[in-house]
Amino acid sequence: MTINLAEGIAFLSLIVAIAAAIFAKNSSSKANEIAQENLNIQNGMVELEMRQAIENAKTKLNDIALLMAPLVSKEDAESLDDEAKSTLTYYRKNFNAAIESLLNTYDDACSKYIDGKVDKERFRKTYKYEIRNLLERPDLKEFFDPLTSRYRTIINVYTEWEKLE
Repeated sequence: MTINLAEGIAFLSLIVAIAAAIFAKNSSSKANEIAQENLNIQNGMVELEMRQAIENAKTKLNDIALLMAPLVSKEDAESLDDEAKSTLTYYRKNFNAAIESLLNTYDDACSKYIDGKVDKERFRKTYKYEIRNLLERPDLKEFFDPLTSRYRTIINVYTEWEKLE
């Protein structure tokens, strides 16, 4: 059995083609792994930024509440002068703005969850009770009226999770 030159070249071409296909497959798999790693890193960064934004908003809210506390206690005893009443009014405006800022931050986080920009299971585990507490707090009910709320995204995520249970 003799192989002529044309058959030899064809056989060699076949071997090179198979090797190229194997190399391409391995390269594609490696590229997919790297892309998935990059996506995981990106999701992690988004999640970290969300957590930091929420914690910053909570801190600001708590800081204002601490400033207000002495005046609120005096207000209950009706022993505030006009300047203190004016200061308390200013603090209340800032406090309400801080509440809205916190809710906006949660709303943004819930938007990222709905858009699939974060790991959905990890997000649910992290924020399930925080979001439930927000929606079920009596002093925040005005923000979560199903018909007029600006925070529909939070309501939608809450509703989705509560249906799962």
